[in-house]
Amino acid sequence: MKEKEKINSNLETIQKEKQRAILKARQDKKRTHQINNNMVQATEKLQTTETRIQEINKEITNLKSKIVTLNIQLQNESKNFSKFLPLIERLSLYPSDTLLAAPSPSSHTTIGLSIIQNLSKQLENQAKVLKQHKEEINQLQNQFTIQITNLAQLHKKQENEQNQLTKALKQARITQQESAKTVFEISQNAANAAQKAQSLNDAIRQINLTKIRAQRALKAEIIRAQRAHNMARLQKARKESAMISSANNGPGLNSRTTSKANAPVIGPIVSLWGSKTETGPAQGITYAPQSQATVRSPCSGLIEFAGPFRGYGHMIILNCGKGYRFVLAGMDSLSVAIGQSIQKGIMIGQMPAWSGGKTGRPTLFVQLRRGERAINPSPFL
Repeated sequence: MKEKEKINSNLETIQKEKQRAILKARQDKKRTHQINNNMVQATEKLQTTETRIQEINKEITNLKSKIVTLNIQLQNESKNFSKFLPLIERLSLYPSDTLLAAPSPSSHTTIGLSIIQNLSKQLENQAKVLKQHKEEINQLQNQFTIQITNLAQLHKKQENEQNQLTKALKQARITQQESAKTVFEISQNAANAAQKAQSLNDAIRQINLTKIRAQRALKAEIIRAQRAHNMARLQKARKESAMISSANNGPGLNSRTTSKANAPVIGPIVSLWGSKTETGPAQGITYAPQSQATVRSPCSGLIEFAGPFRGYGHMIILNCGKGYRFVLAGMDSLSVAIGQSIQKGIMIGQMPAWSGGKTGRPTLFVQLRRGERAINPSPFL
């Protein structure tokens, strides 16, 4: 009788622990969802700032071009005007000698005076044009100074917004890790295997193999726990298996769009899917963002890899679910970590600093994969 009561008590304890675990999981999920929503909004705000930075950079470039053009024009006009300076100086010092250098009929003198009068008008008009162009240059210089100040303020705002998001992402990662340790551990093991791969294809293959082995190990543990009638052990194994399945079963890429607002980074496209390259048709899209631009997630899903890889720079492999993965490479720093679940639109990294010039501009390479095959990402960005 006592043995039966003990078994019932143990079952009741296990059931209560299960309910507490379910309640905590729901609370963690709700809190994580709210944090993610807040970070999506913060990233949108940050990208509004970066869009304005891009616009001001264009305005500054246009102002520089206008100033250079006007300065060249002003130099040419000044050269033309300077040709008449010796004559003007002689007229001011010796008017009689200049006009009447030799005896001549009065009609000739009248013609000479008329020519001088017309010349004076031309010189006066040229002087007005010179003055106008100088004023235009001064106005452009003032606009240029204002825009440079605006740009500096926006860069400071961008830095503050990026720092705030980085802190929020770190906190979200800690919250997730507390409630999904197994997911983080298996993801880290998969990433470690990928890090040793010689190619991107092999890296993704290693990630898949590691996860398959982990799921098989948990299924075997579930069977052993059932045979041993160990409810606590069984419950733990089932919970871990469900977490891994949930983490890997993201929403996929159901919604297609052609809006530029869905691009992972603000900046022009320099290479489209299928474009000719030295190694053959391009297997992704390449962007040329501005300096230290924010890179955001093109889908909701699980971070399977985050770090440097071969010649790709800092790279992220993002499992979107339903067999889809995004690969983003070329970043300077990353804001997310292996095993972290994120929502679409959240900041995941930053591009390197770039001071300008035609060479050495950092680029972001974005590839979409279905299984182990690269497909055109354009409809989803």
